Amino acid sequence: MKLQHLFVVACGAVASVNGEPTSPHDLALRMLASIQQRGQAALDAGGSTGFIQLGLFWQALAVVTQPAPFSAANDDLRPLLDESLASSVSAFSNITRDANLPLDRLSLGADMVAWSLASGNETAAQYLPTISTLNASLALQPRNANGGLWYYNNVNNLTAYRNLSYLDGMYSYAPFVTILSQLDDSHEDPVRALEAALQQIQILYDICVLPSGLLVHGYDALKAHQWANSSTGASPEVWGRSLAWFSLGILNTLEVAARTPDLECSEGYATLKLLFQNVMLAQVRAAERSNALTGLPGVWQVVDRPGDVGNYVEASSSFMTVYTILRGARLELLFDDKHGRTLHEHHINCTSSVISIATEIYKSVSAEYLIIYTNGSLSLNGTSIVASLSPQNVSYDYYVSRPTEMDSLIGTSTFALASFEMGMLDA
Repeated sequence: MKLQHLFVVACGAVASVNGEPTSPHDLALRMLASIQQRGQAALDAGGSTGFIQLGLFWQALAVVTQPAPFSAANDDLRPLLDESLASSVSAFSNITRDANLPLDRLSLGADMVAWSLASGNETAAQYLPTISTLNASLALQPRNANGGLWYYNNVNNLTAYRNLSYLDGMYSYAPFVTILSQLDDSHEDPVRALEAALQQIQILYDICVLPSGLLVHGYDALKAHQWANSSTGASPEVWGRSLAWFSLGILNTLEVAARTPDLECSEGYATLKLLFQNVMLAQVRAAERSNALTGLPGVWQVVDRPGDVGNYVEASSSFMTVYTILRGARLELLFDDKHGRTLHEHHINCTSSVISIATEIYKSVSAEYLIIYTNGSLSLNGTSIVASLSPQNVSYDYYVSRPTEMDSLIGTSTFALASFEMGMLDA
């Protein structure tokens, strides 16, 4: 069903604003400016999901406004990099209390480290106490018997949350521990840091992976929830956004690890890169299957049931997946040689086929959900509200009954990221 609005992006990669063509890079900048205009560029203290939302928004800002002459609008938006992070500092001042927050908090820690490394000593001095507090809180994060981190030590509702591990947490945890080792005074060994990230990713992968290569939302190590698989504790459904968070977390981890000399040659890096290829291969296959069955190449709310009653193509997971595919291809993380061959050459034939499916997802989902107003500002519909493993019932019906919302910061930020990488195809 198409949305009714003033202008909708055309099915091509270039849209029109007031009759003038606009590039994907321009759309990315316009979306970030629209986020700022809506007052969404600072931490919302009203809920813990604000941590990961703001962390993702900061990543979009950092990527899209990187020092390059794509647009003069960069100069207007780059001050937000510091302003948005500064809004979150006061939220993290007590190690014990912070340890009871979701792993999402670490997405902001990773952003603070990245900004400190990029901006020099003065900026680093502003954020180092908060970074230190977040790192110390991680030492208090409960773990399951297998070593896997709890996603959320919710002391107000331990029965619902204890021993639950989510794919989502790796967007925040893995890049944080990896990039933290790059601070001069962190005293963290980069190789051990990457191994710590890999350990958590591997635990989740081994428990949550299906024969298709897709991964379910998470697991209950105690198998106490009704939905938990009696053998593994795994949850029953493949939620699109949790898989997209997991994938993006691995990409970000590989990208920051590559900045450390010799780390790319480590066994841990090679193992993580291969795991990333496997995870992305499964998602490319799923998108191709969806396109074949329904004519829609996007990422569905429940990924492996395209077209089933109640299911829908979800915006944020679709754009997050587009970004992860395109950036992974551009950074040569999906492929092992210049001809686009992976370690699984018989599954993915070449770079062009992967870029093609990502481009199709971007065009299709933009046509469905992107709104361009007459003043040039942008909105995005079709982003699911949060889904949790805390209920006793997380069946297919639970996920597809999650409503969507307009201008979710997760959806709009991922659109900006995907648009940037779409623009890089022609750069």
